[in-house]
Amino acid sequence: MPIPLSSSVADMEALACLRAVQFAAELELQCVIFEGDSATIISAISQGTSLQSSFGNIVDDIQYLLPSFSSVTFSHVNRPGNIVADALAKKASSNVGCQVWMNSLPLDITGLVDFDVH
Repeated sequence: MPIPLSSSVADMEALACLRAVQFAAELELQCVIFEGDSATIISAISQGTSLQSSFGNIVDDIQYLLPSFSSVTFSHVNRPGNIVADALAKKASSNVGCQVWMNSLPLDITGLVDFDVH
């Protein structure tokens, strides 16, 4: 989903993480693992501190939602050239509104996910 009025990369990473946490809470998932490629954001969320950063209020919003899960883990992943994330970001930039794929992925993304997993 596109995010209007974007500012820093860290702010966008934090907003993406918040949306993922909100979505998992909406689905009433209980045991969740959130992965992100921003060590700064993952660290701020894991430690529960934002050090008065521009994304501090977003981290606070994420922390507020965490008690709704019975088990939650935030993990930093370093995948240079993550083709799936890049393709999803490009797809989001051209979409209007929010899209959710519950049972199947768009064909252009499915092939990338299969490649990324194997």
